[in-house]
Amino acid sequence: MDCHLHSRFSPDAKKCGADTPQHIAEAVRKKGLRGFIVTDHIDIGHWTDSKPIDFDEYFETWERVRKNNPDLTIFIGLEIGYEKEHEQENAELVKDLPIEYIINSVHYWHPNDGFKSGHIQSFTSYLKCVSASLDAPYPFNTVGHLGFPERYAPSQDMIIDYDTFRPLLDEIIRKALDRGVRFEENTNAGGAMRLPRADFLREYKSRGGARPVLGSDAHISDSIGQYFDKAEKFLDGIFGKRDAQANIV
Repeated sequence: MDCHLHSRFSPDAKKCGADTPQHIAEAVRKKGLRGFIVTDHIDIGHWTDSKPIDFDEYFETWERVRKNNPDLTIFIGLEIGYEKEHEQENAELVKDLPIEYIINSVHYWHPNDGFKSGHIQSFTSYLKCVSASLDAPYPFNTVGHLGFPERYAPSQDMIIDYDTFRPLLDEIIRKALDRGVRFEENTNAGGAMRLPRADFLREYKSRGGARPVLGSDAHISDSIGQYFDKAEKFLDGIFGKRDAQANIV
């Protein structure tokens, strides 16, 4: 099941040619997945050139898709781009919505100088923001794409390895376990890159952490379920082989 994908309701997905919601459901079926969670973007203060989501239309559209595709398990969710200065606005926004699933992700952090201060400082700033996001005053189910800045690092050697960032990663693990939220294994970065990485996940598992859900972070239909076969094998090596009938969310 793909637990992280975007539709035309996300401005970045719309700009890169996202399919209609019904076509997304058809693409999921063709990929051989049993279902998906639509998690369109809420990034307050960003994408100001695009209209905000009309939530009446959003829920009406996805409820119709769910009704028209009874063979698929479909959940209606959102991906919130966490920033401290907007956390109360996010809380107000979602409190009365019939949301079934929320990914809490860090896309923006301060200072983010594009690695000019070095990757250690950049990753440290990002991880501090991830830690703060785990105290967000709104409910969420998963922590999105832990390790996000690695996608944009100027060198593949610049990684968020557990030993280097142990104090912050330990804090993130503790907060996630205390809050009862899971991580996602995000496959958008490619077949080889793992977000989160194995050393982090082994420590997380040793403390009782649950197997991450899989999310393609697809913005176009061709990317739905991308690299899930490799990601499943990767997670099997850490968490053991998953029961085919186990609950995903």
